[in-house]
Amino acid sequence: MPPAPKFQKHRLSLITLLFSVLASLLECKAVSLAAVLSDKDALLQLKSAIVEDPLGFTSSWNPNDKDPCLWHGVSCDPLEGRVITLNLSSNLNSTCSVLQLSASKTAAVKGDQVRGNFTLLYPCLHVGVDGNISFVGLRGRLSPAIGHLTKLRVLSLGFNEFFGELPLEMGKLNLLEVLDLGFNAFHGPIPAALKKCTSLRVINLSGNQLNGTIPAIFGPITSFQVVDFSFNKLSSEIPNELGENCGSLMHLHLASNGLSGPIPSNLGNCGELKSLILSSNILQNDIPSSLGKLENLEALDLSRNFLSGLVPPTLGDCKQLKLLVLKNKNGPLFSRKGSSFIFHQEEYGEGDYNFFEGELPESIVKLYGIHVLWLPNVNLEGIFPQTWGSCFNLKMLNVAQNFLTGQIPASF
Repeated sequence: MPPAPKFQKHRLSLITLLFSVLASLLECKAVSLAAVLSDKDALLQLKSAIVEDPLGFTSSWNPNDKDPCLWHGVSCDPLEGRVITLNLSSNLNSTCSVLQLSASKTAAVKGDQVRGNFTLLYPCLHVGVDGNISFVGLRGRLSPAIGHLTKLRVLSLGFNEFFGELPLEMGKLNLLEVLDLGFNAFHGPIPAALKKCTSLRVINLSGNQLNGTIPAIFGPITSFQVVDFSFNKLSSEIPNELGENCGSLMHLHLASNGLSGPIPSNLGNCGELKSLILSSNILQNDIPSSLGKLENLEALDLSRNFLSGLVPPTLGDCKQLKLLVLKNKNGPLFSRKGSSFIFHQEEYGEGDYNFFEGELPESIVKLYGIHVLWLPNVNLEGIFPQTWGSCFNLKMLNVAQNFLTGQIPASF
């Protein structure tokens, strides 16, 4: 008996649906495969822009391989097969890390916390007899092909010798969370196109030769946890917008540039800030009293600027403060000579023009957790504070060459 027309119609509809689903799956697979091949081509273009690779970081990048996810420094999403991490940092265990952000050998971002082997501070070993610090790593340009790795979340190329300008195509990496290009030889401006990387949490461009102003990237990006532009040639003022969208910011390092103007008072809005390092610039005017709102602040270095006015007593409200440096006769630890860094061991007595008025606030010397209090020759006056008994953790104190009177307390 032939099947009923109604049943036959349903069977045809079901077969059509199955074919449609199968075709969609095949199409998705083809798109995914094409994307993986595109990532592979982008990586090979990145390799072609590298002129020296003494450690063989990219020696495993074989164009005949079908899967680039097995190449050195490359990690992929297990489902899509797309490149999500590119870590070619030449960090030869030669860094002094104070921020303790290193949690694993493989860079990653988990939840709301940044983890990974990031070059957030500065080299501290491999100093030659001539004072030069040389990095043995990759040398070349960063190819614009980096913009084709559209699923990239972590880009770590620190401690190499990449040179040239930062490619505008980095603005296409809207999923990028960690950008670590610290201690290379990049020059030119910081691309404003980075404002399109709205997922950024860590940006480390320290130790390069970048110039111009700090671009307007802090309005569109509100997820920053670490911003390190130190040891560059940046100029003009610290943008006010930085203090308007900094609810997640934990570390702000802008030392050793040519930044001028006042310290933005709205940095006091950055409630999660743990370290604020603005030393060796041309910053002027008072220390904003609003910095006293930074209840989580642990390190504050404002030395080697042109600051004046009162030392704000509100800094005593920073209950977690461990280090306060307002003057330092030592120059920046590093300066650049060509593609090398020079390690400074000599002292620079004429580079710090911070001179304040009034007394050393008792609220500061009462801070229980303070480890280092460094305020020499800053024009302080009045009676030497007698309430140091609360400073159980004090390890280094320098208030020499001021105009303090009275006696050193017996608690010392």
